[in-house]
Amino acid sequence: MTTITVELGSRSYPIRIGRGLLASLADLMGPLEAGTRVAVVSNDKVFQLYGRPVTAALEAAGCPVTTVLIPNGEQAKDLATVAQLYDTLIGAHLDRGSTIVSLGGGVVGDVAGFVAATLYRGIPYVQVPTTLLAMVDASIGGKTGINHPDGKNLIGAFHQPRAVLIDPDLLQTLHRREIAAACAEILKVAAVTDADFFQQLAEGIRSLVQLSDPSFTEEVITRACEIKARIVSADEREENHSDHPGRRALNFGHTIGHALEAATGYGPLLHGEAVAMGMLAAGHISTQETGFKLSELELLAEPLRELQLPPLPPLDKADVRAHLRHDKKVHRGARQFILLESLGRPVATSQVTDDQIDAALDHIQGRFH
Repeated sequence: MTTITVELGSRSYPIRIGRGLLASLADLMGPLEAGTRVAVVSNDKVFQLYGRPVTAALEAAGCPVTTVLIPNGEQAKDLATVAQLYDTLIGAHLDRGSTIVSLGGGVVGDVAGFVAATLYRGIPYVQVPTTLLAMVDASIGGKTGINHPDGKNLIGAFHQPRAVLIDPDLLQTLHRREIAAACAEILKVAAVTDADFFQQLAEGIRSLVQLSDPSFTEEVITRACEIKARIVSADEREENHSDHPGRRALNFGHTIGHALEAATGYGPLLHGEAVAMGMLAAGHISTQETGFKLSELELLAEPLRELQLPPLPPLDKADVRAHLRHDKKVHRGARQFILLESLGRPVATSQVTDDQIDAALDHIQGRFH
């Protein structure tokens, strides 16, 4: 087992990574006294696969367990789902000493984390991610939230978990498409932090998508978590306004990616797929704004092609731009973009024009059709 620490003073927490960890859940969550009420938040698909060992481990530790299942998919990130959770958890007599366990992918983690952040003004929660995307991204860093019709994650809070428990064995039940979408997020992390790591991923991308080498998969997860933990420790709330964008660098591909998700109705594209398209759009803009070389844009695009992403649905560019105006990263009316000067060297800017956005959308539509 590998343990990585997110260093946030009294709110520091461990990320534990290792195969077979699920059975030891109660021992690895941190201080958990017998009698502590625990709510396991999941969805039907995930709970059928992994719910029994999780609840059994908690009950064996003397913790009464309430299970709450939310709908599958991005549509579950809404106020109706949150209200259902509030009603169930209050009805089950959870209190400020209780703990929520999020068992699922990014949607479950975002919703459960938001409820944990707001119920009784904040209660502890633990992330147990079951998808590759959640393991390397959504479960770490304390970003919680739900969607609004005008944009993704517009309603939310920063609320750090007490622990993150990552068991790579859980990936074996994922569909290839879900794994490929997650690989896009891992490529994003490498693109903004470490050109050598990006090259390692590019060379091993087929193995990673196929999960054909468990050691390589665990190595990649560990490296991605180390990077995310380091960035969050240094800039928890994206407040670094120095020349380096800090945690904001992890938004590379997300500004246009989130707009694509919203403009297509949160259905046709998985989050990681939209981010991949947003990365290529941001890379295209970078060639005009930062001197990012066309040769590096092709290096960025090459492993993304290996992911065999789906076609981009027809787009109304004006609709995409409208969603960009509601992006949660808009600051004092200005859209914020993360671009690349080169692989591993991100830069933040608000100088991107509508014409550049339209040209970038044309660029990605030409690649994903």
